[in-house]
Amino acid sequence: MNFPGHIRGAIVAGAAVGALAITSGQVELDAQAFDEFVRNPLAEGPVRKLCGLMLLAWFMGLFPDLDTGSTPRKYYFHGILVVLVALYLVNELQLLAFVAMAALAPLLHKHRGWTHWWITPWLLSAVFALALEYLRARDSWFFGFDWRNAWEWSLENWIYTAAFVIGHYTHLILDSKLVKKLVPGKGD
Repeated sequence: MNFPGHIRGAIVAGAAVGALAITSGQVELDAQAFDEFVRNPLAEGPVRKLCGLMLLAWFMGLFPDLDTGSTPRKYYFHGILVVLVALYLVNELQLLAFVAMAALAPLLHKHRGWTHWWITPWLLSAVFALALEYLRARDSWFFGFDWRNAWEWSLENWIYTAAFVIGHYTHLILDSKLVKKLVPGKGD
């Protein structure tokens, strides 16, 4: 699939994750939540969580092609710069550090390498949960780190894993031979 096709697929994946988050109760929206978001869009809340989940699915929909000198990569690094500046401005320095490290990860291998593996979104989701547990435990000099806390967080907040998986699998499906047969002339 080409870049515009992957953009459309990522948008659909983001919308699907947003709908799943709302219908499953992982994000509870009401008029007050929207009002609070309009007044302070940087404050934590359900609308910000929904936007984050949709952006995560969108990001994962493009992630497999960020390991080449492609059009997605060019726009990706422009977007990452904006995200990093925004995280700095709202003093989310730990999240800024994780985003910066994750932003470089696709560059660590050749195209069609680990970024195109079917297990990649599951691994990234696990790393995300472990990183959150590390941040929690770090406040107690790391003595409070517990693998079970990461596992429990993952089960409680399964929608994040769903965002990783749905976005990533959307990309892989669009790159599949079946889609290439159905939509001729839409190569990488």
